[in-house]
Amino acid sequence: MKKLIALCVAMVASPTFADGSPWLPEDGSTSLSVELSASSTTDFFRGDDSVDLGGDLDSTFLWFNAQYGYDDVWAFDFRTGYAQREFENNPSDQEDISDTSLGVSYQFVNEFENENGWPTVSARAGFTIGGDYQTDEIDAIGDGASGLDLSLLVGKSLTPLIAVSGDLTFRQRDDDVADGIKYQFSGFYTTPIPGVGVQISAAGIRTDSDLNLGEAGVGVEQLPQTDRDSDWLILGVNGGFDNGIGVSFAFANLLSARNVADGNVGTFSLSYNF
Repeated sequence: MKKLIALCVAMVASPTFADGSPWLPEDGSTSLSVELSASSTTDFFRGDDSVDLGGDLDSTFLWFNAQYGYDDVWAFDFRTGYAQREFENNPSDQEDISDTSLGVSYQFVNEFENENGWPTVSARAGFTIGGDYQTDEIDAIGDGASGLDLSLLVGKSLTPLIAVSGDLTFRQRDDDVADGIKYQFSGFYTTPIPGVGVQISAAGIRTDSDLNLGEAGVGVEQLPQTDRDSDWLILGVNGGFDNGIGVSFAFANLLSARNVADGNVGTFSLSYNF
């Protein structure tokens, strides 16, 4: 059972909608990971209509993640990275430090320490520091805005091989960037192959904005303030080894969106737990 939970926590899926996990790391343990995400597309959603950009838009993100289990109920996390986005019709590529986040998680209920059948329930409070990059370009690295992230995370082991989890996050941002609600619901299965598991997730975001690209007075300069909704289906596979090293691959398929690039995302992650 503990091996399954470790597998669930180690799973990495991108785009990263889940801001944490209901299953916190063990007391005194540390997890470090490097995550490479890449996508390529020739289309962009103007409102909810996908239009041809007339050139390739390529994105590469290199993320660095750290998580520390302070004790049985508290954990801390850190995330930062470097990003490059290249648009064929823009002579200057966007290349810079991406957003950075700090978070603290608290576990209210541990399903393995009570007999009432409740799921594991945790909460996370985080702060995101917006990167210092251009935001008024079609190939902008992100919104460039700082703010709070408040998450409720629930998970349950249904059998020794199957677990499910859900994450609901309220995201607040400055610089007139729309606040939003992020969600991710996941299922995990430990395969008969030792140390190997698979994941399937439905994830997305809903932002509080009425602005859409292409409307009167709304251009690329207002891109971070637009209604940037999206829905994704994420499939992942993970391998863990006894020496604490883990590898994972995830593919995120974009189902629907508004005012974001129309493309799927592949992610590879290498982690070390000690």
